[in-house]
Amino acid sequence: MGKKRDTKQIDDIATLFQMTEPQRRRFGEFIEEEKRKGNRGTLNRKGDFTYSELKQKAKEFLDLY
Repeated sequence: MGKKRDTKQIDDIATLFQMTEPQRRRFGEFIEEEKRKGNRGTLNRKGDFTYSELKQKAKEFLDLY
């Protein structure tokens, strides 16, 4: 069974931004926290982020950490 699409996209973004493994884990947590805060994406009704939105979130994340 393959990775869920959203997990794969987060992995792809982490690779694109050359995140370390600990950063990648924290980035995934950051994305989930953003959703809990109501900062949701536009991909679907669950509030998942599009690839472009994830790229922007990665920039925000890396500025914070």
